[in-house]
Amino acid sequence: MPIRKLRISDIEALHRLFAEVSAEGEFLLRAEPPPIEQMRAMLLRSLPLDLPQFIAEVDGELVGSIEIFPASFCGVEIGSGEDFGVLGMQVKKAHRGQGLGGRLMAAALEHCRRLDMGRVELTVLKSNLPAIRLYERFAFLWLEDLAPVSLPNGRADRPQKMRLLLD
Repeated sequence: MPIRKLRISDIEALHRLFAEVSAEGEFLLRAEPPPIEQMRAMLLRSLPLDLPQFIAEVDGELVGSIEIFPASFCGVEIGSGEDFGVLGMQVKKAHRGQGLGGRLMAAALEHCRRLDMGRVELTVLKSNLPAIRLYERFAFLWLEDLAPVSLPNGRADRPQKMRLLLD
């Protein structure tokens, strides 16, 4: 499974990946992906900045992605004056548990270090134990529990925030 940088020509496949993972109703708070034009605009804004955005392909099909955006891209207030990245990752169900998330994470974090990013934060559902174990393997630490949520599949869950300080 080759890992490579995301390109603008990947936008339709990326949108399909988001749609598939969103439709599961288990890991994202919305049952549908963001509109493709919104995703395209974010990608066009971010590509010239050489941000950590990688995809994994199998037989020419996009099966996983990871994106780390500066907090300012995501509407996060930066109280300390230190910029940081907000992580998002999606892997198709059929390709989970095969080390793909780890390979995507390693590529993205290496890129963050080259950019001198100070930290990376993410939000993950407490029920998503495989993802939490992956993040802990990369030294992400629990930061705080967030308010309970109702997922698109109707199940109640609680998100938690995690942080990785980059040296």
